[in-house]
Amino acid sequence: MSKAVQNTLEGRKQRSNTRVIFNPRTIILLVILGVFSFGAYFTLSGFSGDLKSGNNGGIHALSKSATGYGGLLHLLKQNGNTVGLSRAYVLRGEAKTQVRIVSLTRGWFSNDLDEMVLDTPTLIVMPKWRTRNHPKQKGWVQRLNKPNPDMLKLEQLSSLLNPVIEDLEFKRSYSDNERIHIFANPNIGIDEKIDFYNFEHMQTITGDGIMPIIKSNNGTLLARIPDTKVYILSDPDFLNTFGLAHPDRAEFAYALMQGIAKQNNSYGYVFDLSLHGFVRSQNLIKLALTPPFLAATLCLLAMGLLIGWQAVSRFGDPTRTGRNIAIGKLSLILSAAGFIKLARREYKMAEDYAELSKKIALDKLHIASGLPEKYKIKRLDTYSKFAGSNTSWSELDAEKTSPTNATGLMKNAQKLYKWRGDITHERN
Repeated sequence: MSKAVQNTLEGRKQRSNTRVIFNPRTIILLVILGVFSFGAYFTLSGFSGDLKSGNNGGIHALSKSATGYGGLLHLLKQNGNTVGLSRAYVLRGEAKTQVRIVSLTRGWFSNDLDEMVLDTPTLIVMPKWRTRNHPKQKGWVQRLNKPNPDMLKLEQLSSLLNPVIEDLEFKRSYSDNERIHIFANPNIGIDEKIDFYNFEHMQTITGDGIMPIIKSNNGTLLARIPDTKVYILSDPDFLNTFGLAHPDRAEFAYALMQGIAKQNNSYGYVFDLSLHGFVRSQNLIKLALTPPFLAATLCLLAMGLLIGWQAVSRFGDPTRTGRNIAIGKLSLILSAAGFIKLARREYKMAEDYAELSKKIALDKLHIASGLPEKYKIKRLDTYSKFAGSNTSWSELDAEKTSPTNATGLMKNAQKLYKWRGDITHERN
């Protein structure tokens, strides 16, 4: 006896101790995690430039190096002043009433001063030192080794200010340990002479097109361009982090900043970053995720979530729709009936339907078609009387044009159907 063949097409039975790999909950969590990760990467890629720390050893407010101005930023904040950062060439809003601090640099972005609009209170701080990044400590700098000069050439300093003012001359003391006298100027908040000791390579400015504000025994330290609100500080060691490490210079720097703000009726400070490669660039991602287009982006996201939810929560396959006009005799009849119904002209068929019912009755009763019409009507009325019908053909013939809507047509059709069944003894 042959052994029965087993059906193995249905697959093996799952054992009770087998772990399910594709758990629906796990798949949903993976999908949510993937969407969140993609959205985070998409957003951060658009704002990556604005999220940089900026601690690259440059001479700007984000740098914590000796030549940077992170110390001045911290000093102003700690004393309750409003401090901001600007990444644009043109100030807007409340920033136009604040003192703008522009630290010039010699490098790739040195010519960007041409694009800046200096129509607000502005302090331009000149550069001085040539440095390189510290090989071991990120964000720190160190001087260039000899025979490379560790300071910029004076001619380079003059060329940096050409977009603002020309024919200026810079001077520098080459003593690395000297005493500096700062003369009093009550208008700027310096009420008495101040002495600085162990000052290194004092840098001053001279020229016919500037108005001295603070002078030292070596020359002009702070000057203002006449008929403008633009100030020029010749030596950065009074404001950079290296200079603020000395308590007397930190006090002088704060008094200097307060004096400039008081002269221009300003209430805060804004550090410019555009000259150091931190210009706020626009892209499609930032455009979509910032007002006024943020609302449209949120609407599109909500629409996508609703479409996804509809796709997940839908039960069964979508309903298949057939042809608008089907093929075949019956389909042709149904399509014609559909068009008549769509036009709402059914009641116009009442007379034709009555004639059709009359013809069927004549055929069933074997009444000769050659008889005159009045004899056909007489015989139909006679059959109606002997069949016990409540209605005669003469009455139905008189009402065949009375319907004015689909309801009237249905009533007439029911009467005709009952009359025909009574006289022919058929109901099908």
